[in-house]
Amino acid sequence: MEAISAEVALLRRSFPSSVSWGLSHRHWALLSPTRGFCLHPKLHLLFRAATRLLEPLFEINHVFGSVGDWFYLEGRRRRPTVLTAAAMSAPVERSLLDRVDRFVAEHPAGRDDLHRLGIDDDRIRLVLPPVDLQRFHPSERPAEPFTVLFASSPEESSWLDARGLPAILEAAALRPQIRFRLLWRPWGDSLPVIRQQIEQRGLHNVDLVVGRVTDMAAEYAQAHVTVAPFTDLNRCKPMPNSLIESLACGRPVICSPIVGLAPLVSEHAAGIVCESHGAALAEAVDRAAADWDTLSRSSRTLAERHFDQTMFVRSYQRIYADLVPGSGVRMMPYGNIRVAEMPQPIALAARRLESSRPCDSQIDAHRLTEHARCGNINGGCGRGGAGDARDVLF
Repeated sequence: MEAISAEVALLRRSFPSSVSWGLSHRHWALLSPTRGFCLHPKLHLLFRAATRLLEPLFEINHVFGSVGDWFYLEGRRRRPTVLTAAAMSAPVERSLLDRVDRFVAEHPAGRDDLHRLGIDDDRIRLVLPPVDLQRFHPSERPAEPFTVLFASSPEESSWLDARGLPAILEAAALRPQIRFRLLWRPWGDSLPVIRQQIEQRGLHNVDLVVGRVTDMAAEYAQAHVTVAPFTDLNRCKPMPNSLIESLACGRPVICSPIVGLAPLVSEHAAGIVCESHGAALAEAVDRAAADWDTLSRSSRTLAERHFDQTMFVRSYQRIYADLVPGSGVRMMPYGNIRVAEMPQPIALAARRLESSRPCDSQIDAHRLTEHARCGNINGGCGRGGAGDARDVLF
């Protein structure tokens, strides 16, 4: 999942000699000095063997994924483990969760979910996802027509309802004077389905933009609001990058109540929280258009207060230092943020959420885990920028 990849990429840049690795359906094997390496899921036994051999070289195992990611947790643990619950799924058995030393929730409700699993509060931390406030910054109000951006396209057509596409198309039909701009990744089987739905409804105010976007800041600059009317968080990231980046650009967001960001949006008046159906979404767009200037200012304020990269990196620095006392972790300047320095490397892992293509391996494709290894910070700098984060192999 690219949203999770961006977070892993930031930690990798914060420990510049890090190396990413993972499982990918798109390659049998890939090796890159800047992007790391990956293996196809059918080679998972080789991948797991390499993980087992290399783990002793690292001080901490850090998994980005969900409490249902058994693939990584069931392996023999020889180092402290951090699990960032960036996605939702049914939990693994309690004995596997007991192997995790620190759980990280990315939104307040996520912390409550961990409590309901019986996880003690002293093992839980709250770390909100980061955004690059320099790259994503406010710009002038876009020209009319009022434009609604959606940037959370799924790979699988079966996930269209979960991402709220029916509500978006219904709202577009109700508001023909509003432009709806859908950014769509060029893989998976969802593209022909959504294209057919747009054509069948005769929605001439819906632009379907297909391709890999290299400059998301420019996309937000063309839009007035960004929407995420999600209906099922098991198939969505509770804290979508598209909404957080939109806030940083001074673009209000419209989301459904189940989205992890919703309470903050309401509290800071940085957008509209509404139910995920066409009429409610159309009314929310009307309200956002009527009070856009105020919502825009509040959006940037919310991003600065809660999602700065510095806070994200410093939070993980404290977690790592707590788990490896006496490791010599300290803060050092690096670019526009201050990052943690550790004499020993850290291991990172990130779960792939979106792909569910069948494979011949013994692993359920919905539970595939992708890994990254974060190395000693004394090495050279890795790739920079939020756009680069979208190319990490996760």
